[in-house]
Parts: sequence; structure tokens; C-alpha cells
Amino acid sequence: MPASTRQLSTSVIRMLRTLHATRVRAPRVHPSVEASHHSVLVAVRDQPSRVGDIAERNLSDASTVSRQVSHLTSLGLLAKVPDPEDGRAQLVALTDEGAALLVELVDRREAWFGALLSDWSDEDLTAFVGYVDRFCDAVAADDRHRR
Repeated sequence: MPASTRQLSTSVIRMLRTLHATRVRAPRVHPSVEASHHSVLVAVRDQPSRVGDIAERNLSDASTVSRQVSHLTSLGLLAKVPDPEDGRAQLVALTDEGAALLVELVDRREAWFGALLSDWSDEDLTAFVGYVDRFCDAVAADDRHRR
């Protein structure tokens, strides 16, 4: 294994641990919404979706997403709506309260990143975003780690 691959592996694990620790300690926007729920809210931001589609986008399993959707629905942040293409199926949609919460979550996250990386140049940020996106696309496309 090349040294650069070993170094990348170590750095990615360090980044994941750091982000996980930060996520656990982050102040909550809603007392009953965990950080793990955020990706479900983001997944339906632009349009209602089926649970299976949310799970696929979030690289998660449908049973986990189904539990998260049920919880967020009980809080009034999501609602189940009829699928216009299949009257028997339901889609998950943001409620007005869910949309407002998501705006607050995104605003807080962007403010945190803005402060954290305030001394980075625009060129550095653009390059970093490109590399992170490219890395995530490679991981998502790798069938070896799919369930």
C-alpha cells in the first residue's frame, strides 16, 4: 500500500472521529431531534420522497429511515402525503415547522463552517469542496460496502 493511501486512510478516520465528536456535542435546535435525523430532513427539502429513496440517498437502510421518519412525523416536522403517481403509496414531506427547523439547522452549520474556515482562501475552499465531493462520489459508487 502506498504511503499516501495509508496517510489518507488515517486522516479520513481522524476527520470522521472529529466530526462525530463535534456532532455529539453540538447544541440541539430541537430537543427531540438528533443529529442523525438531519439527513432525513435534508433528503425531503426539495420534494417529497419515498422512504426507500431517502434511505438510498443517505446510504442507510429503509428500516432505520422508516423509524426516523416516524419519529419526525410524531414531532410534526414531517408529514406523509399521497404519491400522485401511485395512490396506494405515500411520500414523506417537510411540514412548515420542519422546513423552518431545517433552515435554522443549515444556517447554524454554515455559520460554524464559515467561522471555522475563515482564514482559508476561496481557492482552498473550492479545492477542498471538489476533493470531498469526489471522495464521497467514489465511496458511494463502491459496491463493496453496500448492504
